[in-house]
Amino acid sequence: MLTRQIGQTDQAAGMDRRLFAVFMGLLALGLVMVYSANLPLPSSNATAVFWKQMRGHPMHLLIGLTAFAVLLRVPTDFWQKLSGLVFGFGIALLVVVALIKLVGGPAVLKDGAVRAIPLGVMTLQPSELMKLFALMFAAAYAVRRHDRMRNDLLRGLAPIGALMLVVIFLLLYQPDLGSTIVITLTVATVLFLGGMSMRVVIPLMIIMLGFFFLMVYFTPWRLMRLVSYLTPCDPGHVQTTGYQLCGALIAFGHGGLFGSGLGTGIAKMGHLPLPHTDFIFAVIGEELGFLGVTLLLLAFAYLIRRAMEIGRLAMSQERLFAGLVAQGIGVWIGLQTFIHAGVNTGLLPTKGLTLPFISHGGSSMLVVCMAMGLLMRIDMENRTRLRGRAEAPAKPAQRGRTLGRRSWA
Repeated sequence: MLTRQIGQTDQAAGMDRRLFAVFMGLLALGLVMVYSANLPLPSSNATAVFWKQMRGHPMHLLIGLTAFAVLLRVPTDFWQKLSGLVFGFGIALLVVVALIKLVGGPAVLKDGAVRAIPLGVMTLQPSELMKLFALMFAAAYAVRRHDRMRNDLLRGLAPIGALMLVVIFLLLYQPDLGSTIVITLTVATVLFLGGMSMRVVIPLMIIMLGFFFLMVYFTPWRLMRLVSYLTPCDPGHVQTTGYQLCGALIAFGHGGLFGSGLGTGIAKMGHLPLPHTDFIFAVIGEELGFLGVTLLLLAFAYLIRRAMEIGRLAMSQERLFAGLVAQGIGVWIGLQTFIHAGVNTGLLPTKGLTLPFISHGGSSMLVVCMAMGLLMRIDMENRTRLRGRAEAPAKPAQRGRTLGRRSWA
């Protein structure tokens, strides 16, 4: 019965083909650029070059698109009811990562951190999943505690604040400062849109900024990154903390306006660390040039704007949870894209974060595809309600309380 109802809703509402085309275009570009970023030197006679250089990215795409299709067919109300359960599941996964680091010790460290759970030939990175799980939980919390959040700040925000402190502690223990920043700012934005007072937002932001400043100041290698990003190619930094950023800036300079050509970039050949993940934006800048980078950012801008519009429409239909989730997805994708692009161009200090839909990474690909499935499901439900109102006879206006007070266009 549920499957039949969902299928009828999908058929009636249809899909935003333009948004779907942008989504698939970004995935296709990521497929090409991950392959290009891992091309071997011409002298390297590797066997099975395609599959070796793709590093499992096609499989990540297949898993992500499967998750996208599943979430596209599940009603939004279902996730509102299970938001607490999935959030608790995400915390449990973070605890598993902490136990792996605690028990395994230095032997399990990779680049000085433990962030993934080994699953045979693949790994699962819970911090990526928590980006969506925390967003959904915050949206459901704003619906349940809307009145308390405005009238009783202590009782309204203390429970989710305590839970978020647990999440932050587990993330920093890995350590994963990038995901901590993205998750914390996204949750704070969702709570603000859900009714949190500015009297809380401003002090909270000041406390967060002070906390992250102290984290950087008392961690020598983070402090060196902050100092060196101003002059990454300085002789004192170019071989240490400025090496990644200097290589990325050289890649952009080599690309120029139109790029050096797909697959012909040289920065990825030993000059730029992690060209298929944290610095894939620099590879795109070198091979596709300023024009390619501009078109990519315009695609992200369109996707983010549509997420905000979908959320605003859902709120106008008094579907606060759906509206907060949609706009939260837009904030999360926009924030992570800004940080990734800012790090690659020298606008921000070096910090490892994937570029959504583009970078190599199974957990990252899975969660952004899940987010897009949820976003497009909300859009389809919006369309169904609008069509239902258009076909229904006019009714007298009913008095009711509107929950959502804020919405971003």
